[in-house]
Amino acid sequence: MKIPQDILQKEPEQVKELFVHWDGIMESDVEFWPLPGDFDVHTQGHCERVLLLALKIGAMRHLSVRLMTALCHAGIFHDSRRKDNYMDTGHGDRAAEYYKDYCSKGNIEFMPEAYSAIKFHDRDDRLGEEFIRTEAPKYAGKESDAAQAVNDWTEVYHDFKDADALDRLRLGPWALDPKFLRCPEAKGLMDFAQNLVNVTIDPAELKKVMDATRPFAKKFSN
Repeated sequence: MKIPQDILQKEPEQVKELFVHWDGIMESDVEFWPLPGDFDVHTQGHCERVLLLALKIGAMRHLSVRLMTALCHAGIFHDSRRKDNYMDTGHGDRAAEYYKDYCSKGNIEFMPEAYSAIKFHDRDDRLGEEFIRTEAPKYAGKESDAAQAVNDWTEVYHDFKDADALDRLRLGPWALDPKFLRCPEAKGLMDFAQNLVNVTIDPAELKKVMDATRPFAKKFSN
């Protein structure tokens, strides 16, 4: 665990307990594909920060235990099947299938709301939201529950994408425009997310990453 205890201890009990439990599963059981290059921006360290950020957003938005757990599943699996440190569009699809396979072996309960968040976290919101509108009603117990299912899945999807986006600050201050964050709670976590980056990444490593992304600063803002 790279998150300092003094930061974790300030969180509500539910956030602390969920974080410790799912971070432990990630460290012991989730397999990440090795990435080429001489720096790490998309493996366990990133996923750990996203896990905590997602839980903070979920707690601030008063999500149910089920939806908080779905955020945890998405957090620890979403970048496990990357091929490189760049866009790698499609890594969400691969990670979602790995997650489904992992669950099928009886390790943890499969949560379709987490699957959709993982599958579309690297895609445009329109694609993810359309998938949710089509698939979520299939999991509703009654026809009258379909709208609630869509709302719940969309909540997980948006909150997770905001948590993932907040950790783009590890790539440099130019890597995240807060106006694109979806919920006000996420917009209020910019300083917290930056501090997480500062205390969990070695300064020399952080400089190396920012030197690599600085030439593309204009692209981040487009």
